[in-house]
Amino acid sequence: MAVPNDAAQNMRLKHVLLFLPWLALLAWFSRVAWFLCDDAFISFRYVRNLLAGHGLVFNPGEYVEGYSNFLWVLELAAVWGALGVPPEQAAPWLSVAFTAATIAALLWWVARLPHLQHRGMTAWMALGLLCSSATFAVWTSGGGLETRQFTLFIVLAVVCLSLYRDSRRGLLAASLSLAAAALTRPEGPLIAACCFGWFAVQRMADTGRLNPDWRRLLYLTAPFVILVGAHFLWRYAYYGEWLPNTYYAKHVRPWYESGFRYLQAAALETGLYLLIPLSFAALRERLREYRDGTYALALLLVGAHMAYVLRIGGDHFEYRPLDFYWPLLALPAAAGIVHLGSRIASRLRPLRRLPRLSAPSACALVLFLPVLFYCNAIQGALLFAAAKIDERILRTHVELDDANAGWLMAAPGMPMLTARAGDLRRSLIRQAVAMRFVEHREFANQRLRMWKPYENMENGVIPDDALMVGGTLGIRFYYLPDLKVIDRYGLTDATVARNPVEAPNHERWMAHDRQPPVGYLEERGVNFTIHPAATSEFQALDRAKYAVKVGPALWMPFDSPDRQWVFDRFAGRDLRVRDRDYVARLTGDSRPVIRSDWDVYLIENSLVYVKEPCASADAEAMFFLHLHPVDANDLPDRRKRHGFDNLDFDFRDRGEIFDGRCTATVALPEYAVTRIDTGQYVHVDGGYNNLWEAGFDIVEPADDGKAAQ
Repeated sequence: MAVPNDAAQNMRLKHVLLFLPWLALLAWFSRVAWFLCDDAFISFRYVRNLLAGHGLVFNPGEYVEGYSNFLWVLELAAVWGALGVPPEQAAPWLSVAFTAATIAALLWWVARLPHLQHRGMTAWMALGLLCSSATFAVWTSGGGLETRQFTLFIVLAVVCLSLYRDSRRGLLAASLSLAAAALTRPEGPLIAACCFGWFAVQRMADTGRLNPDWRRLLYLTAPFVILVGAHFLWRYAYYGEWLPNTYYAKHVRPWYESGFRYLQAAALETGLYLLIPLSFAALRERLREYRDGTYALALLLVGAHMAYVLRIGGDHFEYRPLDFYWPLLALPAAAGIVHLGSRIASRLRPLRRLPRLSAPSACALVLFLPVLFYCNAIQGALLFAAAKIDERILRTHVELDDANAGWLMAAPGMPMLTARAGDLRRSLIRQAVAMRFVEHREFANQRLRMWKPYENMENGVIPDDALMVGGTLGIRFYYLPDLKVIDRYGLTDATVARNPVEAPNHERWMAHDRQPPVGYLEERGVNFTIHPAATSEFQALDRAKYAVKVGPALWMPFDSPDRQWVFDRFAGRDLRVRDRDYVARLTGDSRPVIRSDWDVYLIENSLVYVKEPCASADAEAMFFLHLHPVDANDLPDRRKRHGFDNLDFDFRDRGEIFDGRCTATVALPEYAVTRIDTGQYVHVDGGYNNLWEAGFDIVEPADDGKAAQ
């Protein structure tokens, strides 16, 4: 398709300057939404093992494709190998680069698309719709995932097919982009098939012939088929499967009810109910005037992908699979607004007195502002409300109301839209669908604090025959690369991934449905469980029965059902065991802060409860533990009205009995407290009676903000 000279003219400087506020808005939103997620570290471990010479495997020697982003993994390996930048640092910035490229591709599309009315205003509106999207901003850093890379390749393919489908180079570029998308995400072949079909129909419209242009269709399809076909052949030769193991682990059966709720929530929160009709209005006008189905390609890709999302039930992450919708719909939606503005201006007599170009622009702007608001206001409000959540209130559902979003509720219809969207989010989250970025961010931050210290662990500590089972594979095992792991949910284990799921859809949990077959873990010989890194022997043995020092101020707490295996494998190391002698040694030189039915010791940042002699009956009652903070803002929101934190616990969860001595250990939060009250209680006739209670005041908080005596 030839591009007219008037359509190829450069945008004026004033238009470029008008783009800057939109870009600044996207940068602000992206900074608020910056995050890494635990799932990204699964791919990072594949990268580590590849560079270590073990191949593309999660466990050395076990050839299971537990990732679904082949090209992304290779890119991260290349960056780490060539530049020395590890994937947890490189991945977010690669996503930023792909975001910039996506925006550049969108602007190039607007600048070069023939027969586009009011090009400057259309570009400004399209960029505004995209950059003001909080959903688009969330995936600017990508959480360390390949999401924005997939978006870029789809946008590039659409731009090439829209502008350069008469050129062999354009078709080659589109084919390579589609191949890269297919190597990045498993739904890439679906996108490619839609592009191939659209191209065949559009070429018939361009030439006026009923027969497809087979030669040009071959230019478009051949590179894709060769590259993607080669990857399928390599996968089968390397892993013995035609599809990645993640497909078997996640695909249980169609889940339309969840997919419908997921897409409905996305439509309400991101304005798809406005963007899609506006895009259809622009498509109708363009087909009528020029027989050009450019916008039909964008709508076809969105529609086909929606059918795919509907079938699989959505995604564990909030609207991640839909990320490419926003740049694809931005241009046709903006063009639809301009078209409607022109029609309104032509029918309103008072506007005919305005200059020819001013009236349509004014009407388009009047239409654009409410569209911009209703497309992005809910997600924008959720972005800033959710950003305030920290790890103490993980998985808390954010409700928008007059208290935290009064400006939103003042808009017509918004109370109804936000209430419905809130109901949908609430029902989705109960099944781990559409989890918001902040929950992944705080969970990852928590896991990093717990497991990242192991990157300084000495080599050769973990026995070669140690085998652990885990449910969250990412951060924990990225920093324990020598430990072999069975994934409880089957992502990296072929046997678990194929174990049937009997639970009905209403009881499912997105991407966490599979479980090991009965007896499988015992058959494999699971014998090891590592706990978060500790800085002292006391802290380590507070977390597990065994501990070994693995570096300066670094201890590895762990458990094993085989005591003899532990002593054999850790012979020659300074192995510590939690037993009666350990408790006596721990408390022997310390003075209790409470002397009552139980002696209570404050050691490091934990309370140790000791009673000797004791029987199991002494520990049957519940323990209450109330902490009064120096700063009430340190309390979780649900506790602020009480004025103290409640860490009540059951001895059966926290304690042990050694030869007639009862001990229990409770770690304290890392904020300063002024007083601690504790004791035991029993429930009586709907209430409770205290068996004993005592407390003590903290003289002064420690310098590091932890409780001190």
